[in-house]
Amino acid sequence: MTQPSSRFQWQLDWKSLLAIVLMLPVLLSLGSWQLQRADEKEALLLDFQQRQALPPVAITGLEEYLNYRPVTAKGEFDSARYWLLDNRIVDGRFGYEVVGLFTLKNGRKLLVNRGWIQGDPGRQQLPLPPVPAAEIELQGQLYLGKEKPFSLGEQVVTEWPRLQQWLNPEALHAEFPALLPTVLQLNQQSPAALKIKRIVVNVSPEKHIGYAVQWFGMALVLAIIFLCRNSNIVPLLRRSSTLRK
Repeated sequence: MTQPSSRFQWQLDWKSLLAIVLMLPVLLSLGSWQLQRADEKEALLLDFQQRQALPPVAITGLEEYLNYRPVTAKGEFDSARYWLLDNRIVDGRFGYEVVGLFTLKNGRKLLVNRGWIQGDPGRQQLPLPPVPAAEIELQGQLYLGKEKPFSLGEQVVTEWPRLQQWLNPEALHAEFPALLPTVLQLNQQSPAALKIKRIVVNVSPEKHIGYAVQWFGMALVLAIIFLCRNSNIVPLLRRSSTLRK
C-alpha cells in the first residue's frame, strides 16, 4: 500500500485552474471597486459637512458654484415655466419633484429645485404647485449632479409645465443662455419650498465596505477550495492532527 507523501505537492486540475483564473480577478476587482466607492462617499459626506457649516452668501457674488454651498438668491419665479420630474416616491407616495425657473436681480437664470409634491396616482391630472408672484429671497444649497441623465428615447417637450424623468441643466443652456451652471435646492424653511427630503448619499460608506468584505470573502473561499482540490494539503493536515494525538 502506497504511503501518502509527507511533503506538500500540487495536483493541478485544469477545470478548477480555469475557474480560479477567470473568477478570482473578478471577485478581487469588485471588492476593490466597493472600497473605492466607500472612499468617494466619505469624501462626499466630508464636503457636505464642511460646506454646510459655512454662512450663506448671495449667489450673485459667487465665482465658483460648489456643491452643498449655502446661498441666498433674490429674484422672481417664472410662473408659467417649470418642470415636473416624474416618478418620485416619498414616504411610499407617488409624486413629482418641482423645478422652477428663477430670474435673479442681475438678469441671470437659475434652476430651483423646490422639493416634492404629491401627484394623482391615476395620472389623470398634473399637480399645480403654488408659485410666488412677487420678488422673494430664497435660501438653500447648490447641487449639480455629475451623473449624466439616462433616457430611453424621451420625447422633446416644448409646452409648459414640462413633464420629464430627468433634467439636464447643460442641455438647457441652448434654450436659456443666461442660465447658471448649477441648481439651487431649497431648504425647508425657505419661501416657495414644498416638501424637502434630501439624500446626500444613497449608499453609506459602511455598506460599501461591507460589500467589499463579502467580495473578498468569496475570493478567499474560492482560493481555499482551489488549494484543497489541487494539492495534498487536506491529507497532510489530517496526518499532522493524527500524529499530535
